[in-house]
Amino acid sequence: MKNEKRNGRSPQWWKTAAILLVIFLLYAYGLQITKVNLQEPLEPQRQANLVELIRSFARPDLFAYETETRRLTVSLRMPCPEEIKGSQVAIEGRELLMVPNCASTTQDPITITGSGFLPNAEGVIAWTPNGTTSSRRVAEFKVTADGQIDTTFTMPDIRPSEEPQILEVVEVVNRNIVGLSDTTYEALDKIVETVLMALIASTIGTFLAIPLSFVAARNLMQNVKSPMTSIMTGVILFPILGGLAFWLGQLLVSPILNVNSTFLDSLQTSLAAIGFIGNFIFVLFELFILLIPLLFGFAGALAANLLGSRLGEQATMRLPEATLRILNFVLTVVGTAVLFILIAYAVNWINLLGIREFLPETLTGQLSLFVWPGLILGLLAALWTLRAPAKHHYATGLVVYNITRTIFNAVRSIEPLMMGFVFVVWVGLGPFAGIMALTLHSLADLGKLFSEEVENIDEGPVEAITATGANQIQRIVYAVVPQVTPHYIAYIFYRWDINVRMSTIIGFVGGGGIGFVLQRNINQLLYTRASVMVIAIAIVVIVLDNISARVRSRII
Repeated sequence: MKNEKRNGRSPQWWKTAAILLVIFLLYAYGLQITKVNLQEPLEPQRQANLVELIRSFARPDLFAYETETRRLTVSLRMPCPEEIKGSQVAIEGRELLMVPNCASTTQDPITITGSGFLPNAEGVIAWTPNGTTSSRRVAEFKVTADGQIDTTFTMPDIRPSEEPQILEVVEVVNRNIVGLSDTTYEALDKIVETVLMALIASTIGTFLAIPLSFVAARNLMQNVKSPMTSIMTGVILFPILGGLAFWLGQLLVSPILNVNSTFLDSLQTSLAAIGFIGNFIFVLFELFILLIPLLFGFAGALAANLLGSRLGEQATMRLPEATLRILNFVLTVVGTAVLFILIAYAVNWINLLGIREFLPETLTGQLSLFVWPGLILGLLAALWTLRAPAKHHYATGLVVYNITRTIFNAVRSIEPLMMGFVFVVWVGLGPFAGIMALTLHSLADLGKLFSEEVENIDEGPVEAITATGANQIQRIVYAVVPQVTPHYIAYIFYRWDINVRMSTIIGFVGGGGIGFVLQRNINQLLYTRASVMVIAIAIVVIVLDNISARVRSRII
């Protein structure tokens, strides 16, 4: 202790005590904020509701039955009158007594006793509220060996009315299975829809995530550098070549779109003759027509980048230092202004913070407003570039890497349920909205996982390929792809498994699949039907997990 004080070091016990105290206070405050109350689950009514729910889920509506029943009806008053009595019914040798014959709250117990029933038979007590035609199950009973019943229950709801309401005691005399129930057939249909939704979303997400994963890998992008001349030339050419290519794409498909009501309709009608295969061909054709302008625009943007990079590299190698510095200055001013205008147009289109209300409506008016701030920012950026040598190469690869990873993380932070709600608003209720939501989330999630696999590769093969003079694309094809392919396949199956489970939740907002009917059954308190949906989901998840586990064990 003396040595510690002499060396200026205090004992460490108080730090541990302070950390423990902070943890204690954090959990104590957390319990208060989250309102944990252990008395609530111990309340008799809550326990009764839980037992009823569990028993309902334990009785899935899997089979269709041919049932022979006998029924007795008794009158029930809500609320109780001043004089509380009982109700007695006798028919065909069966006697029934209900005490009391009324209920004012959901806590009031009602007891039904009877005799003369079929020994060891089962039955239910159903309530038909006034003003409705559907009945609700309120209790179950089991007949004793001597034909007696004795059950006590409470009403799940109170519906005050002047007229008596009906309680029906249903005794099951005979029950035979005649096949699968309609609920089971619906579950089978919807679970197939759910699995195919997940499959399509996983496939599209994979195709989009694979190329982006290489861009989001730090080890591949950290050595990608370009001179300022190349960067700014590409930025300036981007709206020119990209916009021109997009316009050419629209010009190319406009004749087809103009005859949409004739050509496309006739094509769809003719392909419908071969069923779902014809529909698949038609959807692919329609998708290709819609994507042509975007593909042309992407090709134009890529050409702008390649052309700008080549022109910039040539200028950097051939021009003298002074001339190159002037060229860098001018291109930086113009390129930064172009970039600012593009970002400003995007912000205005999104209407971030209601900015459209303060800007002109015409594009030319907006352009005149955006030009001067863009030129001022360009001038400041050009002055900043004067600090570096004219032939300095900037780490553009790391910029692209950070932007891509940021987009991945931002998209992954949004729950698929919220995405499903947005796409339902866009394309309407149904599986299509669910597929789009799952595809977007799969793209971001797989892109991150794939890029991390690329970052963890063995650098030996990459260095060997680089030593032969290979370019960036050749290094990726021959040194990176063989190492990451097994892991990519494993992640694809794992993502399919995740999408099956996610599609269940997306169905709650109208995204199709089995989740949609599961939510409908839960909202209607049809727990025996909901149980069938839960069983179908569990079986599919277990099967897919086993398949993916076997695939991963063979390829990794």
